[in-house]
Amino acid sequence: MSPLVEPLRFGSHERQFVLLRAARFARNGELNPDQLAEYTAPPDPEITAVIPARNEAATVAAVVTECLRYAPQVVVVEGGSSDRTAEVAEQAGARVVRDQGIGKGAALRLAVTHVTTPICVFIDADGSHDPIDIPMLAAPIKAGTADHVGGSRLLGGSDELHGGGDEFLRLAGSALITYLINRRYGTKLSDSQNGFRAIRTDVFRQLDLHAPHTTIEMEMIMATLAAGYRITEVPTHECPRAAGYSKIALSRPGTWFSYGWTLVRGLCRRRRAAPANPKP
Repeated sequence: MSPLVEPLRFGSHERQFVLLRAARFARNGELNPDQLAEYTAPPDPEITAVIPARNEAATVAAVVTECLRYAPQVVVVEGGSSDRTAEVAEQAGARVVRDQGIGKGAALRLAVTHVTTPICVFIDADGSHDPIDIPMLAAPIKAGTADHVGGSRLLGGSDELHGGGDEFLRLAGSALITYLINRRYGTKLSDSQNGFRAIRTDVFRQLDLHAPHTTIEMEMIMATLAAGYRITEVPTHECPRAAGYSKIALSRPGTWFSYGWTLVRGLCRRRRAAPANPKP
């Protein structure tokens, strides 16, 4: 099978993971085994998957292909790649939007201007997120119980947050930022840095976001809370990136300044009264 369409997996024990849980549902009378072979879930017409991508030609096709199983519209924002990212994504069925390569935050804001569905799901292009979780991320929004849903690696597990100095800095930094957000806004979130999340499209457009880089996730969280909207988390598992390299350079002082500045601005946001929360 071509590496461009290599299927995404929930770790190396996905089959065992699924079978054990299906067996438990069957034992408890919550699942008829015959339903498994017959079960199909068409793409949800209320969801658009948004994928920021730069130099991710080796993985973006697999991510797009899997996203199309759950969302009929996929927008890939291509940020000045030197490889075939845009071409590969388009061939896989995505709508490709070109930006100026400023950063992830700018890419997401541009992408949402092209979204026509009530819900956006943001997912990375490197294969570290499993699109099979898209319906789970959107479920609280569709049920009318949340406006913004983050995937939590602390609840679902991560293969990338442990093992070395860089991983330690990422985990420690994320924990500190999450603690400060929880302290400021009275929440109990576990993961403020995961790029895998769903949000009502109309809410995103109201948040007055400015972060140009990967700090967009925590800015989005703080802006959501300051505006009085509801946020929750669901467990999602983070796999190692399938290919390529991370675009986050923790060795650069500018990276730390960007995170610090976005955090301070977000913590100082003035809180507003909770708006009405109709279903999308």
